Amino acid sequence: KRSEARLLVVGGGPAGLECARALGQRGYAVTLAEAASELGGRVARESRLPRVAAWGRVRDYRLQQLNKLANVEIYLESDMSTAQILEFGADHVVLATGAAWRRDGVARYHLQPIPLAEGALVHTPDDLMAGTTLSGNVVIYDDDHYYMGGLLAELLVAQGCRVTLVTPASEVSNWTRNTMEQHFIQKRLLEMGVVIVSNRAVSEVHRDRVAAACVFTGRAIDLVADAVVLVTARLPNEALLLDLTARRGEWESAGLRSVAAIGDARAPATIAAA
Repeated sequence: KRSEARLLVVGGGPAGLECARALGQRGYAVTLAEAASELGGRVARESRLPRVAAWGRVRDYRLQQLNKLANVEIYLESDMSTAQILEFGADHVVLATGAAWRRDGVARYHLQPIPLAEGALVHTPDDLMAGTTLSGNVVIYDDDHYYMGGLLAELLVAQGCRVTLVTPASEVSNWTRNTMEQHFIQKRLLEMGVVIVSNRAVSEVHRDRVAAACVFTGRAIDLVADAVVLVTARLPNEALLLDLTARRGEWESAGLRSVAAIGDARAPATIAAA
């Protein structure tokens, strides 16, 4: 601790919890405000998906450490506005507001939104983790290439859906070659009856089907789809950061010396990076 600065951390996901823990252990007075009714952010949501409950340790360890610190105050269901942050009186504000999955198809393969027909049922991982259930034929378009596409396929199979996973890569979850998990993921999905369509990218979404274009030739085939789940890119939840930056002229009178975005609110990445 090098000053008597008072800090406000907005967001109680992995980055916000780690920030509050680190600052609190140094002796700073820290207030952590979380908009939801529970702490953990993306960790809390993702650890409810099939077979990754152990990831809850990312949250649980930090809560255990925070509970030891009398100088850290935690408030749930506290959705902070720009005005409330300026009125709070903190010397420094850290924004750990996370990120949201895109629902326009933009990621690595498509750099522009893909055509989505009016009335088509298009969902993101956020929707499914929030409790949305699907039925019938579901196409998952995975241009994320990590674990999320495979986990959602397992979730939907458990709900009774007929799942087709489309990926521009030559295999599912191919980034997990780096973690030596790819073989196990693909084997499990095939054993569960998931149809894997590789080297293709969803190029159009209609109300009852999707067009899946070959990444080499561009020729498309139609796949029956009652609903589509887009596992593509994520965007930082940066509304507070942009608004606070626009009102920088009010910082001095509010006693605010700095505002910083961290974790997924700065650049969506892995839980470990947050």
